Amino acid sequence: MALMFNLRLILATLLLLGMWASLATSRTLFEVSIAEKHEQWVVQHGRVYKDDIEKAERHKTLRQNLEHIESVNKAGTRTYKLGINEFTDMTNEEFQATHNGYKILSYKKIKTTSSLKYENMSDVPSFMDWRKSGAVTNIKHQGQCGKSQFPIQENV
Repeated sequence: MALMFNLRLILATLLLLGMWASLATSRTLFEVSIAEKHEQWVVQHGRVYKDDIEKAERHKTLRQNLEHIESVNKAGTRTYKLGINEFTDMTNEEFQATHNGYKILSYKKIKTTSSLKYENMSDVPSFMDWRKSGAVTNIKHQGQCGKSQFPIQENV
């Protein structure tokens, strides 16, 4: 009877150790996979970090963002899918601080008078092709101020 109990105890212990080892191995493989994805992402987007500390922080942020992307896409509750882009190693706060577009000044800060002086307006052509005069450029990635540049370029 004691032999049977010892045998069951040994089998249960081996089973638990096997499950624990499997879990530890899968987690290690997941981390290696994330590290490989991060390295590929760094090469693809030409990212250069100033030191190993920043690289480790960016890796952590990228891992968290990848987990969020995967969980949102698996849930299937949205009409869109999230993906990886050049901002994947940024926190939400960093992205909002640098890429949320033009911030409108309060009304009190806006100057109400203009220093514009009109010159001779009788010599103005009736039609002007801004493309031929070089005032309009091709569409390009506007970087941090993309939202504010569109109305400025449109009005020129």
